[in-house]
Amino acid sequence: MIPAILRRRRYSLLWLLVIVALAVLLAVLATIPLLRGTPDGRIGSLVGQPAPALSVEGLDGRTWSLADADGRLVWVNFWATSCEPCRTEMPAMQRLAEEYGDELLVLGVDWGEERDAVAAFVERYGVTYPILLDPTLETYYRWAGTDGLPRHYFIGAEGTVVREVIGPLDPARMVAILDELLAST
Repeated sequence: MIPAILRRRRYSLLWLLVIVALAVLLAVLATIPLLRGTPDGRIGSLVGQPAPALSVEGLDGRTWSLADADGRLVWVNFWATSCEPCRTEMPAMQRLAEEYGDELLVLGVDWGEERDAVAAFVERYGVTYPILLDPTLETYYRWAGTDGLPRHYFIGAEGTVVREVIGPLDPARMVAILDELLAST
């Protein structure tokens, strides 16, 4: 018969080994995304595919579609006023929409919010590129299929998705993507 104190020590040692093993496993799992590097958006569920249909009413009352690009690169951005990264990106996107206007059409598709809230946000931030409303999220789910904002899709003149970026873009990366995509057209 094993004394109770030895049994407790054995169980304590066993628990310590289990905790250490779990810690090592979690450390390995946590480093896997770091090893992948920063995704550049060249591969995504829609890249290389024809862009999904887009026919959405804008804040201006006009129905916008990809055909409105007239041969320009289209940047479809799904965003929401409640999304901090989305709010952070929009001033840079506005500057780029102005700077690349002859070669680029930016379409900001709001993620299911009320028209008045979106209009107030757009006015406060000085956004002048077309802001489209998707109150039922039908367009969003046709494009994205899952939750997560912001989402960026770049559509070439032929109507194919050429870049897909899930998550925020810093201004330097926005410029790099646009310069690369516009140079290849």
